[in-house]
Parts: sequence; C-alpha cells; structure tokens
Amino acid sequence: MPPYVHCASLLCTTAVMLVSGGCRPVASAAAAGHAQTRAAHPAVIEARGGERRLLRGTAPLWIKVDPVTTGSTRMVMGSSDLPPGDAIGVHRHLREDEIIFITRGTARIQLGSQHYSAGPGDAVFIPQGTCIAVTNIGSDTLSNTFVFSSPGFEQVLRAVSTLPGEPSRVLSAAERAAAFHTGHAEAGPTDC
Repeated sequence: MPPYVHCASLLCTTAVMLVSGGCRPVASAAAAGHAQTRAAHPAVIEARGGERRLLRGTAPLWIKVDPVTTGSTRMVMGSSDLPPGDAIGVHRHLREDEIIFITRGTARIQLGSQHYSAGPGDAVFIPQGTCIAVTNIGSDTLSNTFVFSSPGFEQVLRAVSTLPGEPSRVLSAAERAAAFHTGHAEAGPTDC
C-alpha cells in the first residue's frame, strides 16, 4: 500500500476529521483551513472522501483534487449535494472550463441566457466566460461531480464554505466579489 494511504502519520490523523470512510491523502494544511500547495501524488478518493466542507451551513461539498488535497496544479475536481430548492447562483469562470456531471436528482441549468433540465448521467460543459447557475428543481438531493480545467475556483469554494462544526459563513457583497475575483470568477454577472 502506498505510504500516503497509511493512517500512521500525523497528516492522516489530522485529515481523518475531514474524510469519511478512512484515511485518504488530504494535506494537513487543508485540515487546518489553510490553502497550501503540496507535491502532486496519485490517490484513490472515495465517494465521500476529500476535504469535506459545507455550503450555506448545510449543503455538503467535497474538494477531492486540487493543489491542497492532492497537489494537482492542472485540474480541480469535487462533488456536492444540493437539497431540494437549493441553488448555485449565477456566476462565470473567467479562466477555466468546467464540466458538471449529474449523478442524482433533477437540475435546472442556466448556460448563458438559455435554460436546460439535467438529470442522472447528464454532463454539462461550461466554457470559460459562460454564465452558469444550477438549481435543484426536484424533490430529491441533487448530487453532482464537477471538474475544472485548472485550479482557481477551489479558492472560492473554500471562501464561501465552512468546515463541519464551524458556524455558517455569510460574506458581504464586497467579500464575495473579492473571493470570486481571487478564484478567477465573477459572482452575479448581469450580462448573461
């Protein structure tokens, strides 16, 4: 078994708080809430593995592949669960392409000024600069996996979410705009 999977290290002891189903390669910096790049390494990440966070205090988010969790400097991957009625507000990525793969539930997807429905097995491609919004319009949880063509937006995800057990984070409009800017994105564009 590769050394990064063993739970004997301090890294795994710290990271196990964030990872369900056992120890996985999650940087101790991530466990402490600090974004820090580490050397890239291969990993098998369970369905509910990775750096676990909460959006709006209740919607689970897992950052699975990025500079902090696996040392990837070329891509970002994660997953999230949106309860019925919850939404990811309109935004756009200024440098990265994104792919969203729906694994459960029914979504209303905004791409630019067009709206689509998507369900299990559907993939959504969002080229950089395209407005995107996702709303759970079903009665079940909307589960998805997302991939970004390069790092950046994971910084936004960390800024707008919290670690389990922390109070829900509410950002001012200026703080939200600054977080999105840092992550190469624009929150709430009006020219879609």
